[in-house]
Formats: sequence, C-alpha cells, structure tokens
Amino acid sequence: MTTPAPEKTTARRRRAHTKDAGPRPRIRLGLTGWVISWLGPTAVMGALLLALSFVPGLDDEGFLTPLIPLIAGAAVGVGIPGTLLVNWLYRHHLNVVLHVLAYVVVGLLYGPVMLFAGTAGLMPMLIPLVGFPAGLLLGAGRWVAQPLATVEDPAEQAAESESARDEAAEEPTDEETQND
Repeated sequence: MTTPAPEKTTARRRRAHTKDAGPRPRIRLGLTGWVISWLGPTAVMGALLLALSFVPGLDDEGFLTPLIPLIAGAAVGVGIPGTLLVNWLYRHHLNVVLHVLAYVVVGLLYGPVMLFAGTAGLMPMLIPLVGFPAGLLLGAGRWVAQPLATVEDPAEQAAESESARDEAAEEPTDEETQND
C-alpha cells in the first residue's frame, strides 16, 4: 500500500517569527550584588569547613584542614569566572530561576577542584561533599542578591528620555522670560 499524497490546505501559511532588531531588556547585577552572591556563599563554605575541623574526632586524619585553601582556590579559579560568565551569558534572560540554577552549576564545579589535592585515598569521594553544598550555597547567594538586580529596558529608557526632552522643550528659555 502506498502513502497518499498530502493535500494542500487553503489556510494561509504563517510567517516565520522574526526577531526584533531593537535592543532587548537585560538584567544587571551590580558589583555589590555580585559580591554578595559569590563571596557570601564562599565565606560560609570556608567557615563551615573551619568549624568542622575543630570538632574532636572529625579531623583526626587531617582531611578537612587542607580543603580550606582548595575551596579558596576553587572560588577564585572557578567561582569568579563562572559567575561572571553566567551573568554575561544570561543578561537578557529575565527569569531569576535560570540565573540561580546556573550559579548552582558553577558551585557544583567547585567539587572537581578537590582532585588537585591528589586522587589517592578519599579525595575523589570529597567531590560531591564539596560540590553539592557549594552549589546550593551559590544558588542561595544568587537568590538572596536578587533584590539588588535591576532590569534595564532600553525601550522604557528611550521613552523617558524623549518625554524629558519634550518637557524641556516646553519650558521657556531665559531669553523668552527676559523679553516678557
């Protein structure tokens, strides 16, 4: 049996969706918001490891103490470029959840930095023990910093500047007021 030929419909074809050539709104996280969303969770992670190293019996083998400089190295080597890249890549996506999930992924990348301490013994097992809390903390830090983010809409800015120009044009100049 053969396949019947498709029938042509009388309905009009829809045009392909074309993107607007104009500028799109973007979300901007200032320096203070970025520091809060990156440095705050990293400091909490370091403080947590430092506090755990003082618990008797938990750091007998010396596994936790060397992790503090590794977390700092991960924060500088992975955290700074990762969070800045996320902010730049998703600047036109206004969905906050997308930004938070991207920060979680950057935090998860803190885990593989533990392999710089060596691949022997328990070090590979520390990847999820460092990566998951770091991911959750970075995501929470981005969520907390959300009130510091601003949305810049170029269309609104253009309309505001145009209305300001119109108002300035309506006001009498100094020469006009002196002539009266």
